Amino acid sequence: MTTTGPRHARIALLGASGYSGLEFARLALGHPGLVLSVLGSREHAGRRAGALPPGLDPRVHALPPVADPFEIAALADSESFDTLVSCLPHGALRELFARYPGLATLPERIVDLSSDYRDGPDRYVYGLPEAFRPSIAGATRVANPGCYPTAAALALLPALELGWVENPVMVSAVSGVSGAGRSAALRTSFVELEGGASIYRAGTEHAHVAEMSRTFERLSGSRMAVGFTPQLAPMARGILLTATARLLAPVSPTEAQLAYAARYEHEPFVRVLEPGVWPETRAVRSSNRCDVAVTTLHEGRTLLATAALDNLVKGAAGQAVQNLNLMLGWPEDRGLPRDGSPW
Repeated sequence: MTTTGPRHARIALLGASGYSGLEFARLALGHPGLVLSVLGSREHAGRRAGALPPGLDPRVHALPPVADPFEIAALADSESFDTLVSCLPHGALRELFARYPGLATLPERIVDLSSDYRDGPDRYVYGLPEAFRPSIAGATRVANPGCYPTAAALALLPALELGWVENPVMVSAVSGVSGAGRSAALRTSFVELEGGASIYRAGTEHAHVAEMSRTFERLSGSRMAVGFTPQLAPMARGILLTATARLLAPVSPTEAQLAYAARYEHEPFVRVLEPGVWPETRAVRSSNRCDVAVTTLHEGRTLLATAALDNLVKGAAGQAVQNLNLMLGWPEDRGLPRDGSPW
């Protein structure tokens, strides 16, 4: 892909002090086309930006001061930024837009990492590039998928597109605790989490179940119910996901492997592992890559598909950069890491 868009995009980053916001800032500072013009954080408003992200060096980066998101809303018509990236908690961006309608309409581009617009209202496109690349490339408003739905969709996408999968689908996933956000909570404190793993909101309770179901339906063309078992593990980041489903007709392990390899052959951020090799979270840590492995069981009647990704990169901030690259007409992999940091 050739570079056809503007040379730079000036970013107002809301929720800059959260895990996904800090990760987006890190990636943006290493990106040749993204400029952080405004940083928004209620908790840290008025502080120097150098004190906000502990992994960044303010001696190297010219970072703007941190402002309250509501103060940033007042700048929407001042040409201080042309692109809004929101890493605010679920519901917060809708609240901000309700109080400052101009913020919803004036920026040339908006990418929202919360669940507020993932069901497609107000012209928002669902930002899973591997499935919906053409619509993202022409969009001005993109809803970034959730981390679990991204892993689940990439694990199942080829089988769903080929019409192999019988309703319903069962998904189980282990996640690092950063997926719960940066706010302090007893359940995600070190003492409560270290040394064990726990299941939470199993069945159909988790908010990502509806998103998975909608995405699977779009990919397959038929209704797909989802059962989901999310689990917390004592690690900071990463998702390791397993999806199983009955198949409408037998598919051999070799046929499944070849179909997945063919579908993802030209995808820059999906790697299909060799037969007998299974994903692991450390292999994709700090990268925008998702590793996928697939086979079939029970005489080819059951699909077993697995995926690993970094929930803060391909599951959040990295995918947001990937979507921005598409929206801006830039090479899709521009400024994004493909290689993991296992140690």
